[in-house]
Amino acid sequence: MADEPVFTITYWGLTGTLPAPLRPQEVTDKLVRAVARLVEQDRLRDLRPGPDLERRVRAVVEQHLPLALRSSYGGNTTCVEVRTPDALLILDCGSGFRELGADLERRWGQAGTAAVRRAHVLVTHPHMDHTFATPYFVPYYNPANHFTIWGSQAVLDSLIAVLDPHSGLSKLYFPPTFDQLQALRHFQPLEAGGEIEIGSTRLSTYALNHPGGCLAFRLENAGRSFVFATDHEQKEVPDHGLAEFARGADLLYTEGQYTLTEYEGKVGPAGDAPMPRRGWGHSTVEACVATAVAAGVGELHVGHREPRRGDEELGRVDALVRELARHECRRQGKAEDATRALIPYEGQTFCL
Repeated sequence: MADEPVFTITYWGLTGTLPAPLRPQEVTDKLVRAVARLVEQDRLRDLRPGPDLERRVRAVVEQHLPLALRSSYGGNTTCVEVRTPDALLILDCGSGFRELGADLERRWGQAGTAAVRRAHVLVTHPHMDHTFATPYFVPYYNPANHFTIWGSQAVLDSLIAVLDPHSGLSKLYFPPTFDQLQALRHFQPLEAGGEIEIGSTRLSTYALNHPGGCLAFRLENAGRSFVFATDHEQKEVPDHGLAEFARGADLLYTEGQYTLTEYEGKVGPAGDAPMPRRGWGHSTVEACVATAVAAGVGELHVGHREPRRGDEELGRVDALVRELARHECRRQGKAEDATRALIPYEGQTFCL
């Protein structure tokens, strides 16, 4: 149908470097602050025990508490699901890949024989926070499924090194090998500057500035475009190369692990000791916004969050990103909402 989305994008992992689950004390503190906020607002006075109490409590919580208090931005590392009209694409295999695998098993099981058990996994680079959930992805173990992995030769070599049963590192990092991962059918190399087609979607690649190398992906289909550019240190602001690659995209996802003052070493992220973070392969939220506005993208999502940041701090960074985008649009002589910006949370879905 004409009104169906071209891309349905779901974030399964958005944290950088290491998984960052909420600690028990953080959960308690969040509950205490949430209840205190609702009491201060006098939102609980009408709640009484009854069969629909949970529904009414949920309504109050969702209406009157910010995300940082009522929920969490999530703590899994990078994994993004992209559903197109004729293919399923998965970008990166961080710890969120495990969660996606469980959900795919559920969805495909419910669909029964009508399920299309095929997907393409596109891996940006071989760093462990983007690959280590590979052997924990349950659909890989079902021979009824069919997966193709795409990545640079470095990515493919890294997977072979730890999962090939004939490798000297076999079983050293993970007990399973490719012998058990029977749904892995094809391994396809990607190079920077190349183009391929997956169904009706055209995919192009771009080399990012990250230690060991990293690829950005631009997905285009039926006049819509999504650019995924994680793990990139912008050496100029705006970054003209990335801006050109993302030119006019409906949505740009890129990473801003630090603020400018953290990047320059004036303060440390989340209370850590200050130290310069130049050369670490990650960008500032300020650079992300400037590049996105220069590229004329419709919406910017800033991911690969610093794992030390708690939810409330992430809420403040989200507010900063939104204000920076409005300011940068005005500075470049554009409408204030020409490029909208935000920090997405785990489980959030966007349609293009």
